[in-house]
Amino acid sequence: MAAPFSFPMKRQDTLGLVLAGGLATRMQGEKALRMLRGRTLLEHASELLRPHCGAVAVSTGARRLDLPSGLTALPDLPPYVQQGPLAGIHAGLVHAARRHERLLVLACDLPLIPPALLELLVEKLDAADVVFCEHGGQPEPLVCALRTAAMIGPVEGALAAGRLKVVPLWRAARCEVLTDAQLAAFAPLDRAFANVNTLADLEMLERPEA
Repeated sequence: MAAPFSFPMKRQDTLGLVLAGGLATRMQGEKALRMLRGRTLLEHASELLRPHCGAVAVSTGARRLDLPSGLTALPDLPPYVQQGPLAGIHAGLVHAARRHERLLVLACDLPLIPPALLELLVEKLDAADVVFCEHGGQPEPLVCALRTAAMIGPVEGALAAGRLKVVPLWRAARCEVLTDAQLAAFAPLDRAFANVNTLADLEMLERPEA
């Protein structure tokens, strides 16, 4: 029997994808470029992904986004432009298919995700095609890991059919859902999954106690 992949090999076989393609109207500007503790949300997300991935790319949706050095911009692919997060994940899978077996996805508005949780998502792909989290009974589908070859077809098929909701697609696949009991090591989970949707959310995370 072949030996299991070591994590360094998994790292090289994994593409990190920052989801930054949303219009972010509630942020009154580019959410990904908003500053949090001296760095943009985009920088926070890419730096969280980098230790676990051979390369990092950014889903930019339908617009140009100024990126830090070393990041690859992935616009939505026609005919699925501006079709929400699933279109961004599709662009990531298409790009990953060239050389990466896995795609590790992180939305740019989740800046406090523990790095060890991202590593756990990749490890759990040994027995699943999709791994994502659920906190307080609510799914967190935009911090997830996917097997590229297994999921590129289902994602493209869902987009072609106009089925844009991510959670039903993940649940229909060979998936593993990490619930609060499995995520206890990353408590407090409200902090770990703190979501930045508004300027007030951003201000709250700027406080020293956050």
